[in-house]
Amino acid sequence: MLRTTLSAGVQAAAEKAVQRYAESSVVALKPSTGEVLAVANHREDGFNAAFQGKAAPGSTMKIITAAMLIDNGVTSMNGPAPCPDTATWQSQTFKNLTGMEPNEKATLANSFLRSCNTAFIKLIDEKPLTDASLQQEAEQRFGLGRGDWKTGIASFDGSVPAVSGPDRAAGAIGQGQVQMNPLNMASVTATAITGAFRQPYLVSPDLDDRQRAKGLPAGTAAQLKQMMRLTATQGTAARAMSGLSGDIGAKTGSAEVAGNATSDSWFTGFRGDVAAAAMVQQGGHGGDAAGPIVAAVLRAGG
Repeated sequence: MLRTTLSAGVQAAAEKAVQRYAESSVVALKPSTGEVLAVANHREDGFNAAFQGKAAPGSTMKIITAAMLIDNGVTSMNGPAPCPDTATWQSQTFKNLTGMEPNEKATLANSFLRSCNTAFIKLIDEKPLTDASLQQEAEQRFGLGRGDWKTGIASFDGSVPAVSGPDRAAGAIGQGQVQMNPLNMASVTATAITGAFRQPYLVSPDLDDRQRAKGLPAGTAAQLKQMMRLTATQGTAARAMSGLSGDIGAKTGSAEVAGNATSDSWFTGFRGDVAAAAMVQQGGHGGDAAGPIVAAVLRAGG
């Protein structure tokens, strides 16, 4: 018998939660260890999109982008991150979600909790950032895109390529060439709140010598965790996370996919020592479909 790290209670909650939405996937893990507590998919094709999917993660990516801005000294949680109506980067104009009020005096925490796209795009050309900065942050701090995860089953490690032109700006808000799955985003949350990258695993890993990502400076992790707390209590994730007790935090995302009228719904969050992420294809805003799935799993995990 092959022993896995799955938690019966969290797994049952995950399987029940994804049944509410077509084409949905969720992963939950334990930030303190990297153990995968639950993985569930509800898809016509039977594909394990939770572990092997490759899709734009939308604004859940702003966790990594915010870490990049903080680690490179561009701004900080309480530092400036103005949120104008539009932001133009190399001839491409980016907008915010319909109805978002601009705020030229916004801090990074405020632009993060409201999920202001333009604030992040306005900051990506600040020194010392380069075309490779987001890739370096993802690989070195969060262990993504290195092709070396050994989860115990087939999985995709995420991809954040170094790109120039409009795709550099798009990548900062989880569009363009960035590709993730719920496993990757649950791990991003785990790294963000603990400051350490612990490679997720479903089957106990044989120890090997490979270089592990070095994780985040304590100050960066503290700011990310607090910004996720604010997002869950007074930002875009508040409705989905309402009623959850304990130490909670989250980030929403909606990713536009060419040819689809409705965006993919993404959501990642934590409660205590459980992190989870979900994606619902064409589910709309992050809080609408993926959010309730994550909240249900976090409720079972605490």
